[in-house]
Amino acid sequence: MLSATRLRRTAVLAALVAGAVAVSGCSASHSGDSRRKGHHRSDGPRTERTRRADDGAHATRTPAAAAAKAPRTAAQYLGRARRAMAAETGWTFAVDGRESATTSGQAPSGATYTATVHRTTGPVAVEQLGSVTTSKGQHKPESVYVVDGTGHVKKNGAWTSGPVTDPAIADAVEDPVAGLDAFAAYGKSAKIRRSGRTVRLEVAASGWTLADARTRPALRKAARELDPTLTQLRDAGVTATDGQITLTRSTETWELDAAHGYRVAAHRFAFTFAVPYRGGTITVEQDVRADNRGVFDGTVRLPADATH
Repeated sequence: MLSATRLRRTAVLAALVAGAVAVSGCSASHSGDSRRKGHHRSDGPRTERTRRADDGAHATRTPAAAAAKAPRTAAQYLGRARRAMAAETGWTFAVDGRESATTSGQAPSGATYTATVHRTTGPVAVEQLGSVTTSKGQHKPESVYVVDGTGHVKKNGAWTSGPVTDPAIADAVEDPVAGLDAFAAYGKSAKIRRSGRTVRLEVAASGWTLADARTRPALRKAARELDPTLTQLRDAGVTATDGQITLTRSTETWELDAAHGYRVAAHRFAFTFAVPYRGGTITVEQDVRADNRGVFDGTVRLPADATH
């Protein structure tokens, strides 16, 4: 889930920190929930392997699907969604994310990330090809693969490999299918919204300290996503402790397609943290969305140079 999640890339962090700590004598006022209202989606390239699902996205629901008893609780929706995602050989997602760090009274410094993700279900593998663009116009490609339980990340022309349990590797991987499995563990009380053939499951929180967020299943992701930026900020002179940093807002939303077995149509993950700094506040925001572009029936192959 985007998920993004997520802009933890080293090239991005340097730009965020430079802009955020440029002014130290700023006002202590903070605007509260400062989530970005607009969100630009990236359709990503359509290949022959994904066109089949895109063209049939609005097909009539089968009699079996129509006859199935409609879920009512968040847990039931999640169960149906997980079965629908596991029923296909793989999926293609278009990922669009942004992150910014803003010192009170100053223009934000940030970056955007776009990628196309192919994710197979048996065996599990991920191919993620994207790029990071900073607010200064720097543009850098990034390649991420997960094959046989090992993650491979290519940045600045060099590969880094390690187990997907390694946070440095896991934070680079955008895998909405795995994100759905994780959400099932804490999303049973999610708020349910229905609109036509779309069902939205949402978990939102606000007002927690970073220290508390680290202990709560629904908020650990936001805390983990903040860590790389927070490390850079502290290296640049920010002294705020976890108990002084506030999670202003965290929202995770899953959009499910009721016409196709409640499969995932989109996933969005967004948060805002307020970091005290010399009488002012550095606001760190992240917003990542992954849109399902259809069934992927290809194969993920690790590039030859990734094993060298």
